Amino acid sequence: MPRDVVTLVLRNVDLGHGNWLLEFDAEGAAAGMRPGQFFMIGVPGSDVLLRRPFSVCGLPGTFADGAPGAVQVLYRVYGRGTALLASLGRGARLSVLGPLGHGFTPPRAQGAIPLFVAGGIGSAPFPAFAAELRALGFAPEMHYGARTATELPLLDWFASSCAPLAVATQDGTSGTRGLVTVPLEERLAAADRARLHLYACGPTPMLKAVGRLALRSGVVCDLALEAPMACGFGVCLGCVLPTHGPGPNEVRYERVCIDGPVMRAERMAW
Repeated sequence: MPRDVVTLVLRNVDLGHGNWLLEFDAEGAAAGMRPGQFFMIGVPGSDVLLRRPFSVCGLPGTFADGAPGAVQVLYRVYGRGTALLASLGRGARLSVLGPLGHGFTPPRAQGAIPLFVAGGIGSAPFPAFAAELRALGFAPEMHYGARTATELPLLDWFASSCAPLAVATQDGTSGTRGLVTVPLEERLAAADRARLHLYACGPTPMLKAVGRLALRSGVVCDLALEAPMACGFGVCLGCVLPTHGPGPNEVRYERVCIDGPVMRAERMAW
């Protein structure tokens, strides 16, 4: 059940290169929350009217140094809203609405291989999910891509939690040079691809490419969609995306905030 509360910042850690990890008192909101769900976060008293959506990055137990009952969100400073967020220190008041949307579901088949595909700050929902999957006995793999090495936050954490980890940057400053879909295509050619279950989050062009590769390879694929949204609970209609309708050749529009943000790749009509 979503809660709309004003809570306190516990930590706001500068990870370098504009990447931050914000920890706040979830005031009970973490109980029952799923990795892939999100919060709408605003800064009380600021001149920024609309709250911003942020995927939950860490739930209690995800990070060894996390405070009991607290949650973490990973964000990158892009504009005034995220710059204000980065200015907050311990004890600052924070407006939080959530948890919202539908999150990831672990694979149902025993022996399945969860494979994360993340583009830059799109890695945000995967720490909490990796921790859950490992507790369930799964060993998640990861393909992590970005334009440059500075856009790969928590890379060391993923290196210790997801194996194998394949890194790709467009400028070649970390891992292989090129798009993350290149090593992914090679991975999908392996003999055990029938055991794979892809989970992808990142820029929309990357999600489209990952979805196409998964459908072509017959691999189950869940996409954590990103879209602008003002409310987070289905009223503003700012986050609609086309999906396949109930009938042949029909297209309907669904709201990322309440129908997603996690949707199966075959559901998207883009």
